[in-house]
Amino acid sequence: MDKETVRVIIDKLLIIQERDCHIARCQRELSDIPNLKQNIETKLNQHKAALEKSKVTIKTRLAAVKEMEIEIETFRQQIAKLREQQFQIKSNEEFKVLNREIAALQEKIRGLEDTEIELMETVEQAQREENGLKLESAKAEGTVQSEIKQLDDRRKSLESELQQLQTNRQGLVVGIAENWLARYNLVMENRKDVALVGLDGNACGGCHMKLPPHVLQDIKRANAIITCSFCGRLLYWHT
Repeated sequence: MDKETVRVIIDKLLIIQERDCHIARCQRELSDIPNLKQNIETKLNQHKAALEKSKVTIKTRLAAVKEMEIEIETFRQQIAKLREQQFQIKSNEEFKVLNREIAALQEKIRGLEDTEIELMETVEQAQREENGLKLESAKAEGTVQSEIKQLDDRRKSLESELQQLQTNRQGLVVGIAENWLARYNLVMENRKDVALVGLDGNACGGCHMKLPPHVLQDIKRANAIITCSFCGRLLYWHT
């Protein structure tokens, strides 16, 4: 194969390589979109989970307050019964015993009421936090919807661009010798970046390993496919 023919093939392959790199970038970005959407949705779910946890906390604390109120009312009823009993007894000693029982119940009530006040303060704090979480969750949901739409729009744009690039590539390969194209495709598939590289001084432009003198001479002749013995990429002489 003469030098000019090889030069033409290499020029075509370089254009194809540029398309292939562009195609690979589009495919990588497309493959990343589902993960990006999942990450966005995960953040929203975290906001929702925090809000739900806050609601459960408030519900639990309110239930505890209710239990205390029931317990306090029970003690008050017991006190009322004990006072009724005091009217029916005639012994001072029995009267004092009932008084001590009443005092003990009243002490329990005061303790429960103090705890109830403290618990209600925590309920109010939790309710304030819940209101803040509601605002954050609503804001996050709006942001997520916007970001999801942007990703969906980007996906559609990439799919259209990818289709055009692939169609364009099909036209570019027409007329290229099958052995050159097959070698190029194989290397491109294996290397996942570029298949055709120029020289970097006396080294391969891909792996940067120094090449033997006879390989450098073969590359400069440019009348055949020359492969780097280190990385397998196709080498060409660029002037």
